[in-house]
Amino acid sequence: MVMDTFTRLAQVTQRENKKGELPDFIVPLLMRIAENPREFLAQEEIIKELVARVEEYDPISNYCCEKIGYNLQDIHTILDRLRVSY
Repeated sequence: MVMDTFTRLAQVTQRENKKGELPDFIVPLLMRIAENPREFLAQEEIIKELVARVEEYDPISNYCCEKIGYNLQDIHTILDRLRVSY
């Protein structure tokens, strides 16, 4: 069975937060999307992009001469497109 995008977002969010990389303050925003698939179903392609950004989140991605991974601004860009905010 293929895992749906929303379940994947919840799992990736929880895993990355548990590892200590993804900040606690952004988790409720990501979980709001993951827990409300009907509200965001029409934007599933954007959610897939969000999953990739959370999965590849790197808190120091902007401090290197070469951008590796995604930072909070990259995740917030997607959240803004989805109109999800604090």
